[in-house]
Amino acid sequence: MTRVKISGAILLLLIGVSIFSSLWVNRRCDDMLSQIDVICGLEENGDISGAAEKAREINDEWEHFRECASVLLKYDKLVEIDRLCSRIVHLAENEEDEMTAELAELRDMLEMLKSGETPLWNSVF
Repeated sequence: MTRVKISGAILLLLIGVSIFSSLWVNRRCDDMLSQIDVICGLEENGDISGAAEKAREINDEWEHFRECASVLLKYDKLVEIDRLCSRIVHLAENEEDEMTAELAELRDMLEMLKSGETPLWNSVF
């Protein structure tokens, strides 16, 4: 009976960690997606210095998130987003025209990461 209790406790712990990590990833991705909208708005209004500052902030937030998320997520999911975040900082500081396209790609990658970590009934069973 003790083995059953220990197995049940381990199973509940794994389920709890899984739920917590998916909620954490979703919340952090939502925060970064809202920052991308702010950067797009600043760029459209012509506030390049503000967009560059926000791009640095999102890059710093991503660096902190990546350090923690590399334990929970596959590394290949994080590499492309890492490249895009650092590229956006460079594009914002140099006032490049490609920034809008890169922001759209970063938004898509973050949404894919978020949807991939959301537990749904059809993906669990």
